Amino acid sequence: MAGLLLANVWCLLLGGAALRVPLAVTYLACAALLVSARARPRLRSPPFAALLAGAAGFALLPAWLAFAVGIGRGLGLPPPAPSAVAAPGPLPWLAHVMLAPLFEELLYRECLLPALRARIGAPLALVLSSALFAAPHLEPWSVLTTFLVGLALGGVFLATGRVELCVAHHAGLNAAVLVCGLPPARAALAPPLAALVGGVLLALACRWTCGHSARPPVHGPACAPRVPRAHQA
Repeated sequence: MAGLLLANVWCLLLGGAALRVPLAVTYLACAALLVSARARPRLRSPPFAALLAGAAGFALLPAWLAFAVGIGRGLGLPPPAPSAVAAPGPLPWLAHVMLAPLFEELLYRECLLPALRARIGAPLALVLSSALFAAPHLEPWSVLTTFLVGLALGGVFLATGRVELCVAHHAGLNAAVLVCGLPPARAALAPPLAALVGGVLLALACRWTCGHSARPPVHGPACAPRVPRAHQA
């Protein structure tokens, strides 16, 4: 099932690019496919935890880029050229902040990562799902950065079991690209401070989610378990 969904999404992306379909339309089709195929989750992340994860994604952009540049230089990649980022109008926000995080996290983290983990174990599943997540981005620096982010998002999913945190963190990171530019030139923290603030926010989001999941469910009268009565003689 996971492989079939991956193939369908990649076909939609390639077909949309070949036919020059607007990106938001292609992403909407991918999101609709993943949402329709998704089983209804039994538990959800606390909303405030998702807000913390989104804020962490926004704050961490400079740190992620600095980390990727360090890794890329160690691998011998040429210096990255500044990338043109679309003006933050309605369509870029819809495509990159709402639809792309939704369908990519449902596909790579909630669907593909558990399927791979069941077959090859968590470490290899984390690496492979992150590589598949990065592969469609094509440009070497984008592939590297996306792969590193995928490792972190996969780690969040493995630690909490909640895809909502991954969607929120991914959306916050993409929102930071639109607001701050690439490389970040405005409204961005210095990389060390970004790593500290973003790391603390993400850790709080994960901790809150795990604590919420550990609480026993509160049953109302209609949900209280039935206790069988002793048979009368």
